[in-house]
Amino acid sequence: MDKIIDSHPEAPYTSRRVKYFHPGDMFVKNNHWLIAAIAAWMLVVIPLISTGEVRAAYPDRSIIILVGFVPGGSMDLSARALAKSAEKILGQPVIIENKPGGTGTVALAALLSQKPDGYTLCGTPSSVLIRVSQFQKVPFKPFTSFKPIIGFAEPQLGIVVKKDAPWKTLKDLVADAAKHPGKIKYATTGVGSTTQAAVDEIAAGHKLQMIHIPYKGSMEALTAVLGGHVEFASLTSELIPSVKAGQTRLLAVISEKRSPKFLDVPTLKELGYNFANDAVFAIVAPSDIDLAIAKKIEEAFAAATKSREYLDALDKINMLPVYYDGKAFDAFLRYHWKVINKNLKSTGAIKEAATLPE
Repeated sequence: MDKIIDSHPEAPYTSRRVKYFHPGDMFVKNNHWLIAAIAAWMLVVIPLISTGEVRAAYPDRSIIILVGFVPGGSMDLSARALAKSAEKILGQPVIIENKPGGTGTVALAALLSQKPDGYTLCGTPSSVLIRVSQFQKVPFKPFTSFKPIIGFAEPQLGIVVKKDAPWKTLKDLVADAAKHPGKIKYATTGVGSTTQAAVDEIAAGHKLQMIHIPYKGSMEALTAVLGGHVEFASLTSELIPSVKAGQTRLLAVISEKRSPKFLDVPTLKELGYNFANDAVFAIVAPSDIDLAIAKKIEEAFAAATKSREYLDALDKINMLPVYYDGKAFDAFLRYHWKVINKNLKSTGAIKEAATLPE
């Protein structure tokens, strides 16, 4: 360290100013911006390290998908197929947690009580958001409470009767219901579901009086048919194995097109009813989820829908693969809300939607 003395000859020694020169002085002078950057970095990082809050990249633990229906149903099984494929892409377990009730609304409401961190999502049919919520007051806004992630599958819906039932066609069933008002009982997957809406369309067209018995899922409703507790049921894809096994008879398909499994069975539209399935199975997150995390989930699930494992799993449970990204699914919801609202009002099912969409 060099010593520099300001030694004016006339100044007393005691008034001389002594300066010390440091080799680092020139570095500091010429790199003040770098010093400032390092200081700012230390202010941010050191407190995080000291409190143990440095977070690993998402995801660093298991992801839970809430499903609002009982295990074994088409929503449950298709969500499990997607989860199994997605977890290989995300590198973390994706776990299905069933929360049945309220025709799927219980699970959606439960999602809103979770942190919007991407570790809890919900698998739901679109019909719960845009149809059920018009029938009943729900604790969420269909358009704004959730962030659509992906639409990934579509069930095959239809109306079935027990194999030994006297009705060979839907026309036969309708004629009998007209002759015996208040006597025919039918099962669906819940109040406000697409399966109920299909029967409402039929009933409204003929002014039928029938008794609706809602169940928590298609398997329970199918059991009711097989057990003779109801005369017919409007079901999702779970109906297909029972028809193939000769346990039930399929009277009509609730889709735009005939089922590839039963090409000889007509659709409701072919039979003169202005109704087709509007249920797409989807994954949603809380609306305030971090957009970067939502994008990562969407990309992972989109990749999962392309895997052979996933497609084979859907085929085994008689589901049809579809794909809507988050933006497209949001548009789907908004369009079909209007269509359904108009239809429900025209048939007298509702006067106004029980829940506002946003």
